[in-house]
Amino acid sequence: MKKVFYAAMIMFAIAFTGQTTQAQAWDKSTKLLGVGIGGSSFFHIDNSYGTSMQITGQLNFQGEFGVHDYVGVGFTTGVGGRARYSRGLGYWGGYYNPYYNYNYSNGEVNVPIGVLANFHFYQLIADKIGKDIHSDKLDIYAGLNVGSGIAAVFRTNETRIVPIAFGGVQAGARYYFTDKIGVNLEVGFPKLVHGGMVFKL
Repeated sequence: MKKVFYAAMIMFAIAFTGQTTQAQAWDKSTKLLGVGIGGSSFFHIDNSYGTSMQITGQLNFQGEFGVHDYVGVGFTTGVGGRARYSRGLGYWGGYYNPYYNYNYSNGEVNVPIGVLANFHFYQLIADKIGKDIHSDKLDIYAGLNVGSGIAAVFRTNETRIVPIAFGGVQAGARYYFTDKIGVNLEVGFPKLVHGGMVFKL
């Protein structure tokens, strides 16, 4: 009889814990991967044309792993590019001159890779106020990133491989539809505006 009683008490405790404990959208055990699209801006370190900053469309991959209840570190990478074609007719001073005709193409493909760190302050707020503000589904954070990479730059009759560099800040929000799958929106630099999906491991 005692064994039945103890078993019933254990089952009741497990059920009660499951009802009252609310999982956080972010904690020290969180491991996640994300994929997104948007616009990014990188510094091009180009000996021929000088250092410049270019905006490109980007497919981004990133991972983040908890090292503290409110802090995560991870990586960011992806692939992106841009293309531009210009054609001009030879008008100069109001007169046509075929010498000034031009066709000009300019584009690139880049692969950045870097590291990031985020502070998940929404979870801290939820813990401090002790109220249900949907911190089991909503994660709001801000952080820093830095990295490098390469870009293949295409100009008319010329292709060069140049290094790229980036570093800046980001702020974002994640909303989880299930315990493992959510959506992500992030703004900052070099990722200007990115949206996508996140998956907890």
